[in-house]
Amino acid sequence: MDIRKGDGGQGRGAGGPKPFIGIHFKCCGIYCRIYKNRGQDAYEGACPKCRRRVKLPIGTGGTDNRFFEAS
Repeated sequence: MDIRKGDGGQGRGAGGPKPFIGIHFKCCGIYCRIYKNRGQDAYEGACPKCRRRVKLPIGTGGTDNRFFEAS
């Protein structure tokens, strides 16, 4: 699943907040934020407990959702 290009109103400009999406890691029942990678082409992160990795690409025709579940 791709995230739409753009930042959904959470842009980082002149010291503004860093763009993020919310992830509920069902593996450990933990919610956290993941942030855009250095290339600005995906949101990447890991479960803070078991370190399971997740990557959501950013692209045209994606979704405007800001919260997801990872199994």
